[in-house]
Amino acid sequence: MKIRAPLPLVLVAVAYLSYLAWQLIVDFTPTVAGRAALTGVLFFFVFRGSRVAGNLLAIFCALSALMLLMAAVPAFTTNTKGAVVFTLIAGLLLAFASYVFFSSAVRAFQAKARLASRPEEKAI
Repeated sequence: MKIRAPLPLVLVAVAYLSYLAWQLIVDFTPTVAGRAALTGVLFFFVFRGSRVAGNLLAIFCALSALMLLMAAVPAFTTNTKGAVVFTLIAGLLLAFASYVFFSSAVRAFQAKARLASRPEEKAI
């Protein structure tokens, strides 16, 4: 039986990894490359059922949102459009972090995926 990840989780993974890929194409920096690599690895383990990876991903997204909000506040006086974009992205990151932390659908998927990836646990 194939276990499907919740659709919002898949959509956010595709959107966030696409956003990071776009940042790498437009202006490559080692920081963005490291963030993209770490995020890709964490999403890989999230889709394999790891709660630890899901919680780490949510924490990193929440910290990224906080950093974006801190950058948006001083930008409101000089670049209002940029500050609004920062605020919107921060809001989306916070929404995703809370979804991963509190969603019963994500927890149910992680439990099923973890059991499917470790058949020795089924026998016990």
